[in-house]
Amino acid sequence: MLTQFLSFLTTTLLMIKVLTLPPETRSIRSVPIKFLPISKYPPVSVIIPYKIGEKFNPIWICRNDEAIIVLGGPTIGHARIAGAKAAKHEWLVFADADAVYPKDYILQLKDYLATTKAKVLAAKRKGGFGNIFFDVHEHGLIVRKSEFLKRTARYPEGVRIANGRTDIADLFRDAEKIPVEYYHGFTKGEKKFIVVAATTAAAVVLLTGLMRGWNHRF
Repeated sequence: MLTQFLSFLTTTLLMIKVLTLPPETRSIRSVPIKFLPISKYPPVSVIIPYKIGEKFNPIWICRNDEAIIVLGGPTIGHARIAGAKAAKHEWLVFADADAVYPKDYILQLKDYLATTKAKVLAAKRKGGFGNIFFDVHEHGLIVRKSEFLKRTARYPEGVRIANGRTDIADLFRDAEKIPVEYYHGFTKGEKKFIVVAATTAAAVVLLTGLMRGWNHRF
C-alpha cells in the first residue's frame, strides 16, 4: 500500500510543475489539477498562468500529460512563454485558471491532434464576448511548441497593448478552428470595455437631453 502511494505521489509530482517568476515570491498551496486514468496519444503540456488568491477551477489532464502552472511574470504573455519553454511535450495547450474546461476537454483535443497536420489550433470560447470580436483566444490555444516559440521570439512585438496588459493571441489569429468548447466569462479587459461603453452611452444620453432642453428654451 505504501509503495503504491509513493509511486502515485511521485507520478503526480512529475505531472505538475510550478514556475515562479518575478515579481511573485509566494507559493501556491493547492493545485486543482485532476487526473484521468487514460493515456491517449499524443501527450500534451497544459500551461496555466495563475495569480495567487484568484479563482482556480479544476482542470483535467491525462496520465501521460503535464500541467505547468506559472506564477508571476511581467505580463501574462511572458508567463505563457515561460511555461512553453519549460514544457517537455510537442503540443502545448494554453488554459486560464478562471476558465471552465469540460472533464473531457483534453481528450477531445487529442482526437484532433492525433490526425491534424496543422501547427496551430483554437477551441471555441463560450461566455463573455465569446468569438464575436476574435476567433482565437489565448486560453483556447493549442499549438506545437516549436511553432509557438518561433512566433513569440520577439514578444511583445506584434501584439496589442490593452490597459497595460499584453498577451500572445494576436500572433495566432490564423489558427485552425475546431469544434471543442470551453467557458470563459468576461475578462478584465472586456469588463473595462463594458464600463467605458456604458459610461460613454450615459454621457451621450445626458448630453442629448441637455441639448434638447437648451433648444426648447430658445
